[in-house]
Amino acid sequence: MRPDKTRRRRPTPWLSRAVALAFLTFGLTACGGAASSMSYAPEAPQAEPAPAYARDAAGAAPGASVSSYSMKKSFDADEESSLSKPAPVSTPTQPQAPASAAAADPLVVYSGYLHLRVKRMVETTDAVTAAAEKFGGYIESMTETVVIVRVPVDKFDAAMAVFEALGTVLGREVKALDVTAQFTDVSTRLAVAQEARKRLLALLEATQDVQQRLQILQEIKRLSEQIETMSSTLETLRKLADFSTITLTLEPVVTQQAGLVHRSSFPWVRDLEPYRTTLPEGKSDIGYHVPNGFVLFEDDDTYRAQAADTSTLRGGTVENEPRGDAAFWGEAIDHEMTGRDEEPVLDGTTAGLVWRVYRSKDAAPQYMLVGVLSVGDKLHVLEGFFPTEASWNRHKEAVLASLGTFEAK
Repeated sequence: MRPDKTRRRRPTPWLSRAVALAFLTFGLTACGGAASSMSYAPEAPQAEPAPAYARDAAGAAPGASVSSYSMKKSFDADEESSLSKPAPVSTPTQPQAPASAAAADPLVVYSGYLHLRVKRMVETTDAVTAAAEKFGGYIESMTETVVIVRVPVDKFDAAMAVFEALGTVLGREVKALDVTAQFTDVSTRLAVAQEARKRLLALLEATQDVQQRLQILQEIKRLSEQIETMSSTLETLRKLADFSTITLTLEPVVTQQAGLVHRSSFPWVRDLEPYRTTLPEGKSDIGYHVPNGFVLFEDDDTYRAQAADTSTLRGGTVENEPRGDAAFWGEAIDHEMTGRDEEPVLDGTTAGLVWRVYRSKDAAPQYMLVGVLSVGDKLHVLEGFFPTEASWNRHKEAVLASLGTFEAK
């Protein structure tokens, strides 16, 4: 029987064998040299001792015996702390990140959150800016009530202590995530892909047949896209590990009388925050193709992806109670966000996900995305936070294009 000419043509056997040989040859080389292959990141200077909160019960430093962990603490206090008032300084430009530790050493991403009640807002933000500069860090973004600071990882503990002394601590969270295994795995796969592409380029030069050259070029293009993605992932992990993130939410002791603010009657909607995880459940129930520029933390206990500029995408699940479709919950979220005086700028429905984007009414606005997918008795929620208008514009196209991939597993 003659074959159906409409069927897709199978790849040329010699090309399949050539590609397989390229991967197999380098794969065996990589495996054989595993003992000396942990040098994908540049060598780091001598690390300082891990801070006290970054050790487990046995006193081990991060990465010694666990892959990730978190420690959270929130409490109320009655007494006000006195404020120091360093001289105001201008916000420094973002410095070049120092080289990260080699993949063989622990590579940990630290993040901190402080909710402070302060006596004088302007003096406090000036103090935060001065401290960030002193520690060799910088201000990622600043609004009237929220300051996001980036400091070198070895200054994280000291910076947290200084910031805590600026007011009465109403809430405190610290999270440390060991990404060493993820960094090493991506580094190894990147090296294999680069070697395979190198072999295919050599094969391309030796091939004269037009059809065969087109097939080789197609495979080179695929590998090049993978190499670009993996290189971006490694760069993001390095930057996030080199410079820790500390978010400060400031609340004045004496608040000005404001108009009535309507709040949602649904607790999970009312508790949504752009700066920290409020829906920790459901990581295994979420499927999502994280857009380019973001790294999904594989070993985190929640579904969280982050970019080098601290833009964050999070996923979580909550009970669909009272039972409603995605449109109903989209309206409930809109009621809450507009009640906070957040300005809606974009909205839509993509593959069942009802989503909206909000902009804060600050001189330097921040952006928040919230999307809801209703599946039976569960709501699957996608959140996005972008600390500056520049970061929103940088990621906007890729994030919006990815919304159709958000699904329930």
